[in-house]
Amino acid sequence: MGIRRRLGSVALVLTLLVMACMPGQSRGQEAQRIGTVLAVEGTAEVRAANAATWEPLQFRAAVFPNDTVRTAVASKVKMLLRDDSIMTLAERSELQFTEFLLTPQQRRTIISLTLGKLRVVTTRLFGAGSTTEVRTANTVAGVRGTTFVVVFIPPEDTEVITLDGVVTVRNPNFPQLEPVSANFRTQVIGNVAPNPATELPVSERQALELGLRLTEQIPVEVNPVTERQATGPIRGEPSIVASVGPVGPASPPLPSVALLPAGIQPVAADPFAQLNQLVSHTVTVNAAQSVEPPNLQQQIITPDNKQTTTTIQQRQSTPLRITISFPR
Repeated sequence: MGIRRRLGSVALVLTLLVMACMPGQSRGQEAQRIGTVLAVEGTAEVRAANAATWEPLQFRAAVFPNDTVRTAVASKVKMLLRDDSIMTLAERSELQFTEFLLTPQQRRTIISLTLGKLRVVTTRLFGAGSTTEVRTANTVAGVRGTTFVVVFIPPEDTEVITLDGVVTVRNPNFPQLEPVSANFRTQVIGNVAPNPATELPVSERQALELGLRLTEQIPVEVNPVTERQATGPIRGEPSIVASVGPVGPASPPLPSVALLPAGIQPVAADPFAQLNQLVSHTVTVNAAQSVEPPNLQQQIITPDNKQTTTTIQQRQSTPLRITISFPR
């Protein structure tokens, strides 16, 4: 009996050691995740803290503290942070997530823009001590809830454009603060205080928003299995051993309950296959219940992508009216 107990203790210790040394995403790593990639157009790459190499950044990839993200020519990437703010990095741009703090009482996000153009959309869901800052070599743009764009051309040419709300702009070496309200912009060229804010022409705002527009992907547009085979494992997600064999065309959705022949035991299904089946089944049901065919390109409603009340009301069916008459 004593030998069995000792063997059981040794086996338990070995199991714990193996689990601690297993590669992939751990609970600690998941707790450190500060955001997720919503969409990528073209080529985007990420370099982890203290790493020397870059790795591809794709849809659903995780973003961690001190990550550096960059885009190539004709490329964009959109990221959703855990504080519900959205970052859209334009082509030939680079940023680093310098600091990220999120508690029930406070939010603090500091982003260093080292090159290019960045659009930031923040919310007003946190306390007075919360803020989001975008820093360049000569500028600090601080907000609590707004939409703005920062453009940085090295070595010391920064432009801050406010699309909604108010942004406070300053040079760290000078005490002056320049408030920039909606549809205004300011520049900091060299080691000087910010220039007085000037109005942004409507045509320039429209061109700016068009250049930074990037629609989020939705589950209907993504096949997790084929995406993994094409691009490899997704950053921040646990690696799963895929079955060997050719990839055939997508099969029709399976029924929710299937009868197995006698003598055959059910096996654990691939979670990504279950996701595909669930999505396909949902699309089929919605198509059968809808008068119009489903719109697979429907956009996700996020802080920077709002649908008007008029559009929502137009899609709703006509309410049923019942008239009751009482005899006199």
